[in-house]
Amino acid sequence: MKTLILLTALLLPPATALAFPGEVFKIETVGSEHCGDGAAIKFTARNNVDLWVRIDSRTQLTVSLTPGFDGGTTFPMTGYYYLTKATSAAFVASVGFGPGSFATIRGTAAINKKTGAVTALNGIFIQSDVIHDGCFSSGNFTSKKIL
Repeated sequence: MKTLILLTALLLPPATALAFPGEVFKIETVGSEHCGDGAAIKFTARNNVDLWVRIDSRTQLTVSLTPGFDGGTTFPMTGYYYLTKATSAAFVASVGFGPGSFATIRGTAAINKKTGAVTALNGIFIQSDVIHDGCFSSGNFTSKKIL
């Protein structure tokens, strides 16, 4: 089983100050995985891979496989955003892990206009050969802010 690395690109609008660096979100994925041997699995919050995202700065966030962001389970990510209005931004990103292995994501971030805090993340993802060799999955993701 390969290590899951989810690349998210979340940057706050330049005019917005990051009021709460260190904001943490639990990421829930829902979708299906299809493998070359014909296996197909649907996954939900009950059987998905647990992921957490911490916003480190306006240009970086960290994805983790553990809620405590333990050493060896974290992956700092950078990327691009597109401000869609004062209270939301769209983001897109992708990462390649080797021949045929990749993850890509597209989503939106809700932003509190008064504080600059990100309040929610959601979107879609596609990955190939990241979780299991010979498997492809896609689906949706949502977040829950961890206080």
